[in-house]
Amino acid sequence: MPSENGKSEILATLLICTLLALSQITGSHDSVMEHESNPVLSVSNGNQTIQGQSFLNFTHPISHSSQVNATWFARVSVLESYGTDLLENRSIGLLDQIDQALGNSDGWLDESEANSFSELVVSSRSWTDSFSGGCCAFDHSSMSVVGSIAVSVNPPEIGPTNRTEGEWGWTESGNLIGTSDGRTLRLIDLPRVGALIEEVPLRVSLPENWEFKFSPMSEIITGSPGAFFVDRSQAPVAYDIRITIDRNMPPLLSATSSPQISSTISLEKSSSFSATCSDNPLEIPRIEWIISKNGTIISSFENNWISVKPSDLNFNHGDIMSVNATCTDFHGATSHWNDNPTVDGISPLWSGKFSVDGIEGGVIENGSQTPILALAGSLITFEVNASDDSSLPVMLELYTNVSEGWRQTGLNEQTFEFTANQGMGINGADMGINQRHMQRTPSEILMVLVVTDDAGNAVLSEWTLTVLDANPPTVIPRLYSNGIEIEYDDKLHEGDVLEINLSHSYDDLDSIGDVSWSVLVDGEEIFVSGPGWSVFEPINLSGLKKGTHNITVKATDSKGNIREEPISISVEPRSGAHIRVVEATLPDDAKIGNSVMLTVLVQNDGSDPAFARVCLSDICGRWTEEPFVATLESGPGQSTIEFQFEIQNDTVEGLYLSWDSASAGTYGDIPIEVSVKSQAGIPTSLIFALLIGILAFLFVWYRNSE
Repeated sequence: MPSENGKSEILATLLICTLLALSQITGSHDSVMEHESNPVLSVSNGNQTIQGQSFLNFTHPISHSSQVNATWFARVSVLESYGTDLLENRSIGLLDQIDQALGNSDGWLDESEANSFSELVVSSRSWTDSFSGGCCAFDHSSMSVVGSIAVSVNPPEIGPTNRTEGEWGWTESGNLIGTSDGRTLRLIDLPRVGALIEEVPLRVSLPENWEFKFSPMSEIITGSPGAFFVDRSQAPVAYDIRITIDRNMPPLLSATSSPQISSTISLEKSSSFSATCSDNPLEIPRIEWIISKNGTIISSFENNWISVKPSDLNFNHGDIMSVNATCTDFHGATSHWNDNPTVDGISPLWSGKFSVDGIEGGVIENGSQTPILALAGSLITFEVNASDDSSLPVMLELYTNVSEGWRQTGLNEQTFEFTANQGMGINGADMGINQRHMQRTPSEILMVLVVTDDAGNAVLSEWTLTVLDANPPTVIPRLYSNGIEIEYDDKLHEGDVLEINLSHSYDDLDSIGDVSWSVLVDGEEIFVSGPGWSVFEPINLSGLKKGTHNITVKATDSKGNIREEPISISVEPRSGAHIRVVEATLPDDAKIGNSVMLTVLVQNDGSDPAFARVCLSDICGRWTEEPFVATLESGPGQSTIEFQFEIQNDTVEGLYLSWDSASAGTYGDIPIEVSVKSQAGIPTSLIFALLIGILAFLFVWYRNSE
């Protein structure tokens, strides 16, 4: 299998062979010495191998569907070292070819051999078909020779065949006729098959008012539209050259002026006029400008553009300046453009009035300077009225540095509006902490009004608007819990160390040290900044009870602008599990020796869930099925636990609550104390004895009393 490089070499070889074969097939007519497929002239000893020129001249007017007449002439000179295809062994050079093919191979070119070669050349160039003869075809058909082609050969000189400096050549001429078809455009086709005649430039001369229009091979065509040269040696092999010709048409002329095409022109300002003239690709038409006054030529120029200042040409206000542009092509055909503006030497007039947030200022006329002050955020309104003695429209343009490229326009009467805000040189969140804390200068807005009449006369006026401080500080409180920055909606717990840091805050113009601060919690002021306090120092919020708290950070700059930044935080019950026994009760009929049900109410004051159970010594009940936890909404979490056991004595010992909180990572035991009320009865014999004793006491007391 061949390699990839080998495949590429084989492909290239096949392509070259195909092109050579195509060249041989196409060039089978009686042409003189067709050389290798490369059309570029070879070079020998620093001299061109092939020199000369050919001419195709169309001698009569051309019209559609009619006979076309032309003449042909060619003169070719070739170095003797360059072999010919008319004889074998081209590589050995012409002289040896002649000596071997037409002579006796003695190394000497004699007269007989030279004459034989001349006859061969004449025979090869005696063509009747203009296309196969290397000349041309017209409207897709080869032209015919009237009579015959006259060929005159300048043969190689007599002498040895091993010389290399000599030349030979020939001239040929003839009359050609062809036929045009019915189309408007005419076509000339030039063969390019590698014939020797194609290696010299061809000059094509067209009838009057006819010209070159287009060719896909325009890069090898030079000269003028009516007489152009075609260098076929620079064209690809086996690629015919098609040329389109047509009657000449006047060039297309367009022109414009700057500032603009208008009925008026400024007396003291330069106005530019430019023209574009398009025509044949082989020429650059000539453009001529003429400036005249009352029919008298004042000045003329040959250029694509001119710049004119009427006062320099002795024009006055009210004069008519005639501007004419003429474009002339190769054939003398012309196109014209003209303008007749009136010279205007008077500038427009205007007046205006500023308003700040609807409060009108004084009247301003033609550039009078009035200081303008406005609070930041104010709406600036500028009403302008303008007029010109020409009664033509007046252009109004207002430029500001409010933003890049800010511009508003109008005609004659216009109300301009913009908002006055502090600009780029103020403190902002895009700066570093220290940079945003610096003192800044209020912004100044530069305003430029340009009033321009139709002639271009312009009046320019400038003002500076100072933007006063009306913006409150920007408050950026950062919340910290136990030294870690958190979001406002993050969970906070009772007992957490809460702090607010204001270091990221800033004022647009004041230094941070000129800003006063206060903090309110649930409407109660807990902090007021004082001398020496810095925004880098945290503000303590510790001690907040569970619940929702409204915090307000208040900042006041040196101009009294106030910003209140509200913050809402929720404090959850303290973290962890905090368990206690609220109540432990036995039933009223509890007796020693009986089995009773103990009821225990347990409470979790922490925010971490816990489980609990009741134990007696080493005997324990079940854990609570559900965890119990304190929440912000419902308060402490409670659970009721029941535990059944047998009462051994009136004092229950070894009873306790066991709890565990996995999330908090804590657990513990809490003792439970309960007692049993004495329920034992008095013996009946003792009751009877007491009764008898009482009765005896009463009997004795009664006898003694009697």
